[in-house]
Amino acid sequence: MWGGKKRLYSATKFILYTAGGSIFLLMGVLGYLVALEIIFYIGFLIAFAVKLPILPLHTWLPDTHGEAHYSTCMLLAGNLLKLGAYGLIRINMELLPHAHSIFSPWLMVVGTIQIIYATSTSLGQRNLKKKE
Repeated sequence: MWGGKKRLYSATKFILYTAGGSIFLLMGVLGYLVALEIIFYIGFLIAFAVKLPILPLHTWLPDTHGEAHYSTCMLLAGNLLKLGAYGLIRINMELLPHAHSIFSPWLMVVGTIQIIYATSTSLGQRNLKKKE
């Protein structure tokens, strides 16, 4: 009813990516009782990287935003994407400070690469709603 021609494909991809990211979140929570801080950090990082989205776990985002209804895009951009950043800051930085001090230089490198990549790919985009 709502959305583009590939709405089922993009919805399925969105569900698979977010469910996959949530599995890592669950592993991070369960691992908190048993494993080391670095293992928790990696589990939470992967879970929140899917929700944020951080390269290379971002491929669900263009399909979902391109095929979704405008109100769904607003909910995704306004809530889900911010949830990943909030979780990364609130859980990884505050609860796992030692592991964050190890991983933060790498996250800065990934963030810089992501900014350059997004800038270079957006120059070729002609239609802001649908990818062509």
